[in-house]
Amino acid sequence: MKTVDHIALLVGDLDESQKWYEDNVNAVCVFSDKYYRRMQTSNTTIALVCKYHYDHNHIGILVDNEEELPKNGQRVEHRDGTIGVYVIDNSGHCIEFIYYSPEVIKRMGL
Repeated sequence: MKTVDHIALLVGDLDESQKWYEDNVNAVCVFSDKYYRRMQTSNTTIALVCKYHYDHNHIGILVDNEEELPKNGQRVEHRDGTIGVYVIDNSGHCIEFIYYSPEVIKRMGL
C-alpha cells in the first residue's frame, strides 16, 4: 500500500525554518544534517531541504518494499539510509517514492 510519507519544502535558512515549524506547527526535529531537517508532526513529516542543495519541493510516497520503487526516475540513496526514486507526474510535480529498510525503521524508531 502506498501512503504519503512526507512533504518536502525548499527553504533558504534551515535553522530559521526549523524554529518556525517548531513554534507554529508544534513540529519536532527528529533528524538533522547540514542540508536537511526532518520535522515530525502528529500525522506526517515535513522535510525542510536547503534550496541551495536541491531543486524541487516534492511529496514523498512510501512504498512497502524496494521492488515497488519505480524503475524510471532518479534513484537516490539518502544519507539517512532511505532509498528514493524521484519522478515527475503528468502535471510537472516532483514525486519521491521512498523505501525504508527494516534496519532504517529500527534505527529511526519508526
